[in-house]
Amino acid sequence: MVGLGDIPCVGKFVERLSEYTVDAVFHSLKYMLCYKSLVNDLNSEIEKLNIEKDKMCRKVKEEEKNGKVIQDYVSKWQKEVEEIQEISEELSPSCSCIQSLPIPDPISSFRIGKHAVKKAETVTKLTISGMKHLAGDIAYLPEVIYMPNCDTTFEDFQSRKDVYEKLWDALVDQDSPLIHGIYGMPGVGKTRTMEKFWEDAMKKKIFDKVVRVNVGNEKLDKLKLQDQIAGCLDCNLQSQDVDRRASQLEISLRSCGKILLILDDVWREIPLGNIIGNSLFDGSSSRGSKILLTSREQDVCLRNKCKHLVEIQTLSPREALSLFKNTVGSDTINSLQDESLVQKVCNECAQLPLLIHAVGKALTGKPQISWKDALVQLEKGKFEKIVGVDPQVYACIKLSIDNLRDDDAKSCLFLCSLFPEDDEIDMKMLIQLATGSQLIPDGEPRVLAMVHYLKVSSLLLDCGVDYITKVHDIIRDVARSIASTDSKYALLQVTCNSGYFPSDASYCTGKFLRLDAETDDVHFKEREVCPDLHTLWLQCNNHPQQFSGGFYKMFVNLNFLMLQKVNISLKQFSLQPLDNLGTLTLSRCDTRKTDGSLFPKSLKTLCIWYCDLPRPLDVANLKYLRKLEIQQKREPELVMALNVISTLSSLEELHIPNGFIIDREEYHTEPIVMEICELTHLASLQFHFYADHTFRVKNVFSELDRYSICVGAPKDIDLSERYWRVSAMRSTRLYGHHSQSWEGLMTRAEEVRLRYSNVEVSSICNGQRRAFEDLNKLYIENCDMEHLASMSCISHDEIQYSLRPATCFSKLTILKISYCSEMKYLFCNNIAKNLGQLQELTVNNCKSMEAIILNEGTSDRKVINFSKLKLLKILFLSRLKSFYVRKKYMISGSTLSTDLPAEYQSLFDGHVCFPL
Repeated sequence: MVGLGDIPCVGKFVERLSEYTVDAVFHSLKYMLCYKSLVNDLNSEIEKLNIEKDKMCRKVKEEEKNGKVIQDYVSKWQKEVEEIQEISEELSPSCSCIQSLPIPDPISSFRIGKHAVKKAETVTKLTISGMKHLAGDIAYLPEVIYMPNCDTTFEDFQSRKDVYEKLWDALVDQDSPLIHGIYGMPGVGKTRTMEKFWEDAMKKKIFDKVVRVNVGNEKLDKLKLQDQIAGCLDCNLQSQDVDRRASQLEISLRSCGKILLILDDVWREIPLGNIIGNSLFDGSSSRGSKILLTSREQDVCLRNKCKHLVEIQTLSPREALSLFKNTVGSDTINSLQDESLVQKVCNECAQLPLLIHAVGKALTGKPQISWKDALVQLEKGKFEKIVGVDPQVYACIKLSIDNLRDDDAKSCLFLCSLFPEDDEIDMKMLIQLATGSQLIPDGEPRVLAMVHYLKVSSLLLDCGVDYITKVHDIIRDVARSIASTDSKYALLQVTCNSGYFPSDASYCTGKFLRLDAETDDVHFKEREVCPDLHTLWLQCNNHPQQFSGGFYKMFVNLNFLMLQKVNISLKQFSLQPLDNLGTLTLSRCDTRKTDGSLFPKSLKTLCIWYCDLPRPLDVANLKYLRKLEIQQKREPELVMALNVISTLSSLEELHIPNGFIIDREEYHTEPIVMEICELTHLASLQFHFYADHTFRVKNVFSELDRYSICVGAPKDIDLSERYWRVSAMRSTRLYGHHSQSWEGLMTRAEEVRLRYSNVEVSSICNGQRRAFEDLNKLYIENCDMEHLASMSCISHDEIQYSLRPATCFSKLTILKISYCSEMKYLFCNNIAKNLGQLQELTVNNCKSMEAIILNEGTSDRKVINFSKLKLLKILFLSRLKSFYVRKKYMISGSTLSTDLPAEYQSLFDGHVCFPL
């Protein structure tokens, strides 16, 4: 008989089924009969798990005390352990109940035994995994979210709000430039503005990461900067090689997403590519990453390739008072008997947030006597002596001055600090003080360069015009303090409020002294000597002075003397005892009672600005004089004696912008010109020659290097104010009809102005191929000329000469033509080709003008390119039909033809090209 086991396949299945059945029965019996031992096994495993649980709890507490964050898998393990413990506790009561029965329930026993086995397996796994967790790190340091730590609040003043919004809009714009900058004078609030942006940007999640680095004014330390950046990125730099570290930082920055890198307090150019790599510069970092730097100098921002700059300026007076009151607090203000002290003290803080906060904090809770002392110290410019003011305030401002890279810049700032509070510093006076005292001996261009440097360094204020500047009160106070204590400079300011010289002997060691005499007839000490004093700037506010006492003895070594608003009441007063005096400047002084003996014979430079002078003025004894400058109003006229100027044989610079008359009834130009021509060393001339149609001398002053000549201007025009910076240029102004005497000067000039003149500019161009080659600015008004420059009138004999390349007008940048009623066009096409540098062109009210450029038939078909033109104004030209016209289409009558070609109907065509 055949069984199921004998059948292939089925036999194996039956055999395997039998095995499973036996195993199942065996396990079931074990669960039912051995449930007690299985529960005991579970309890034993739980005890092992409890040991690991205790270890884990101790380790978790230890790590939490260290400020670390517990790993998520550890917290999950602890939760699973708690759950398994609860289940084991439930099994124990069930087991006890079964044992108390006379006959154990086999079903309950089975269930308990089976559950105990499964849970034991789970507990064993938990124990093993716990041991593995303990063998490794169960916690980690939390990610540092860097936020600014500010001790002051950001005041939402209008002056700050406008700048902040401009900065915000630029930095959050993903398409804006990479590098942005904040600049301004020390203490104005650059860092606080930066921190406000940082704070808001993190709150609004504009950037994934903000990295702030304090650069400082010390020598650039690349390793130190890299360490600061790495610390913010949690990047562990292992190498000490700058390039390797830069590569590591580059990768770290690239992995951090959208980055804002802040470089605070930057003083010089930072080679960021060598420090952090090029990920921010080559576009490999996340789009929208930005670099923001703060600096006191605009120039530093530009040298670091900032494409978007904002300037933080001082507060308005109302904003300053509000900040000061908020800092001090209402309780302190209400406790003062004289609340006007609040306004007075705040005013002396000069709207500078750093000083307002420092002084306000120092005076919080202080009695009125402390407020009065603070006001006195502020008025003296000694704010660092106010009790409670952080010395870092003074040090912060001093640092900017100490870090000026050029001694000439420091000298320039120290000179500016000697001017009175809120004074507008006239460039001409500053230049004279700097050069006359030899503090900046390299002359006017050097002084102006230093002024510009100080402006971009936020130490001088930009007044919007180039002939004046100002210095902030706090900068002035600190600069004056440094200048007076530094023996290298020793610049002092002394005020004399009584008839006697101050008893303070500090001026005896000075080198430069500004003395403010606030009373009449100051008595100078007879036994005092200032051996090192080379410069005296005496300002008397029009108080009469007799220079009594030991004036000459005190200042025996003076090399430069400036008298300002001095009323010399002493008749026949003389400065000749000052044997070493080389430069004398008189500014707004009354010298009518003096004569030629006033001036020391040793003088090399004499400058007289807007003084009441004797008539005639006698300077004949100044044989060594190299520079004579007289700036006077037109009324009353300056009167000079005959043959006085010609005696100044050493004269190199003669600057009298409003001219003079010789002591005679009728004015003639020729004797004045002849006297000036006798000055063989003359290189620079500024002069006004009045109208004189009898003058016929040709080609005068051909050897002059620099000049500003005005001929025939009406007497109601004051020319003196125009020439504070003309020494570096050549300028000619012609008013009315004149002979050919001045053509030589005009052709070499950099600036020419013609008004009601009969000068034929075109004839001069044709006769002199290099005429006007240095001309930069040309102004023509109410002149009768058919055109400005053309080659059509060249004679047959000049044709060969004309084939040479013309250079006239090749440097012309500004051209303004107005009210020239006879002018039909400006240039022929061959001359117009030279106008590649032209930036401004204005043609106004020329009623006969038909074209700007006339093609005379010699065109080589090249386009005339005005590539640098920035401004084009064509106003009230009733006949103008095109910018460029061929000669055969020029209209000779009063109206234009209506059948002109289409090219003539358009104002601009393809013959001229303008920038977009």
